[in-house]
Amino acid sequence: TRQASRWRKYLRRALLALVVVMCLAWAMLSYVGTLNGNVRVVEPNRVYRSGQLVGDQLVDVLKSRHIRSVVNLRGHLPEDARLRNEWAVCRRMNIKHVDISMSAGKLPWPTELRKLLLALDQLPRPMLIHCAGGSDRTGLVCTLYVNMYERVPLDEAQSSQLTWRYGHLSFGSAHPMDDFFTLYRETGKGMSIRRWALDRYPRVYAELMRQRNSARS
Repeated sequence: TRQASRWRKYLRRALLALVVVMCLAWAMLSYVGTLNGNVRVVEPNRVYRSGQLVGDQLVDVLKSRHIRSVVNLRGHLPEDARLRNEWAVCRRMNIKHVDISMSAGKLPWPTELRKLLLALDQLPRPMLIHCAGGSDRTGLVCTLYVNMYERVPLDEAQSSQLTWRYGHLSFGSAHPMDDFFTLYRETGKGMSIRRWALDRYPRVYAELMRQRNSARS
């Protein structure tokens, strides 16, 4: 019937639209790296970034980039099989490994930030920096690295490392990663970001936590 024919045309168009949307979504996920571990170059032959890698992909990246140290931003999680695999692979390949506890949904804890800066100073290169997706926490740390070690201006470093192109959305739940740099711009008063992070940020962080706790009570 005519009505049945119209329905078939509608379903074909709807199916075609769905296929187009799925293809676009796949292409976007591929572009931002979420389908391949988000492995990226920060500084050629010295620093790389990624999401959580496992199995053969982890071994391949460590070997092909000649990685000598790994900074894991997910923290020390013995219950996580992926991290246990990473620790074992690093031990077997004689690669130095440091666990730093960060959350994409919270400002960095000052003690962990100090530990991070020490690791960036002391660990051998080439280095791999990663979190779970390689987007938010990794973006913050790589922004710091590019600014402090490559002397790239902060705005440029942030736009190149903490970006939607690697899967980070500043308006989403990971906005504290951007807030960290906003705090620096508001309270740094001419200090380098390293000096601010070590000397002033702990007080700024403590005051923010005090204000938030006071607002909740």
